[in-house]
Amino acid sequence: MAGGHGYGNGTYKGVHLHQPKRWHTITGKGMCAMMWFWILYRAKQDGPVVLGTDMNMETNIRCQR
Repeated sequence: MAGGHGYGNGTYKGVHLHQPKRWHTITGKGMCAMMWFWILYRAKQDGPVVLGTDMNMETNIRCQR
């Protein structure tokens, strides 16, 4: 937006930025996918209790402890 400085051009405020290696990028995407799968899995398992739509008193009492 402000000029001819593109992504990966070298320095930014005195710090030399290197391009990430391919395995860093792939590992990061894999860990991100695993995180979201885990969050969605737990939301599927615990969603009604967390949202308060589960009217089972035993479950609600156990969650409050």
